[in-house]
Amino acid sequence: MPNNQNDSKKEEILNAAEREFMQHGYAGARTVSIAKRAGVGHPLLHYHYKTKKELFKFVVLRKIDLLRQTVMMSWDESDSGFLEKLSATIGRHFDFVKENADYLRFQFQEMELYPEIFTDIQTKTAEEMNHFLEKLQGEIDKATAKGEILPISARLLLEDIISVNLFVLICAPLIRKIGQTDCNETYYERRKAENILLITSRITPIPKGEQA
Repeated sequence: MPNNQNDSKKEEILNAAEREFMQHGYAGARTVSIAKRAGVGHPLLHYHYKTKKELFKFVVLRKIDLLRQTVMMSWDESDSGFLEKLSATIGRHFDFVKENADYLRFQFQEMELYPEIFTDIQTKTAEEMNHFLEKLQGEIDKATAKGEILPISARLLLEDIISVNLFVLICAPLIRKIGQTDCNETYYERRKAENILLITSRITPIPKGEQA
């Protein structure tokens, strides 16, 4: 079977597995059902993914890789300034969380139930995460030396981005119920702009003439 057909089948299986896991959870998902959703035979599913646990890990790792690509995209745009890259990163992360909010709620739930699986996943992704943090810290240090931003650790900055964006988007259903807020596209675009301003303002130096 040509490689492109293999890749296509594997992608169909992963898409089907993501839907199955989100609907039934890791414990309730069945590889037979996943194969049926993907339109492939059960033996072919196990040819590509030996166990349900392995398949689950691939589903999670695929989403992590998509997030990594989304976040790193801005830092490969060498012609942009630091704050411009940071603003693009915050916005792209916000859009990613918005598009995957249901999946992320599911993942947080499964992390509590199966910490050993996610510990293994974390081990696999640690090197890439550390590489990105080193790259980001290098950008921060250069921008700090130029006086463009205030000093901050890359890890703390990334935590700020994740925390602010996740709070708004993962809690959106609760916000709607309590505050009777219409979480439409206008609301989300306004919130994204506010999040970008909140994080960038924290590390933007105040001009001497404007200091209290």
